[in-house]
Parts: sequence; structure tokens; C-alpha cells
Amino acid sequence: MTELSRSDKQMIGELEAGRERLLSEPSLQILLSNLRRKLRSITRNLYIFDSIPEQTEDLYRVLVDGTTVVHIEIPRDAQYGEVVFEKWSVKEYLNIRKSLTGLHRRRFGMALGLAEQRAKHNLPV
Repeated sequence: MTELSRSDKQMIGELEAGRERLLSEPSLQILLSNLRRKLRSITRNLYIFDSIPEQTEDLYRVLVDGTTVVHIEIPRDAQYGEVVFEKWSVKEYLNIRKSLTGLHRRRFGMALGLAEQRAKHNLPV
């Protein structure tokens, strides 16, 4: 097994911290509740691998259970917009996002590896 670089360790730390925040922080409960409502059955094996705060909404890409990729846009003011929700299998996501930047592809790959490891080893949620 190869030794992880410092940047890989940092990225893994960020992904794990993001997972913990998603599951516990009140500010992210709207994201979590939308994921649960739209997907109906999910575990706590969730990784936010991309998030972009914009002026009128927050954009997230979340890996769910290592099998599903969700793009969700949550308006900052619920009065002025609806939640946009799109989902794909991992394979579909990679096919439609062939032009991902190296960093985005690496971050997604790390999230996928963490999700698979968590599922395979029944790691605590």
C-alpha cells in the first residue's frame, strides 16, 4: 500500500469533517432533510465532495452510500425559489461529467473510496 501525500490526507480530513457537519450541524439540516425526503432510504454514509455558496443559493454535490451522486441547489431564501435536485448513479455521473477538473475528479475519487471503505468494513456512522 502506498503512503498518502499530505494533500491527500488533508482532503480525506476535509471530506470526513464535511460528513460529520452534514450529520450534526443545524445549518446543514435543510440539505440532509432534502436528501432524506427525495431519496427516501439512505444511510449516514454521505460525503459532500463539492459545495459552492452563491449569492442566491448554495450548490452541493453529495455522494450518497457510495452509489448515488446528488446535485442539489438550495435557495438562501425559501420564499424565492425551489430546491433543485438531480441524481445519478456513479457511472452515469462520470459519463456525463467527462470534463471534470483534476482536483474535482480526485476529490470525488477520494469520497468514493471513503464511502466504499465505510460500507465494506461496516465503520460506525
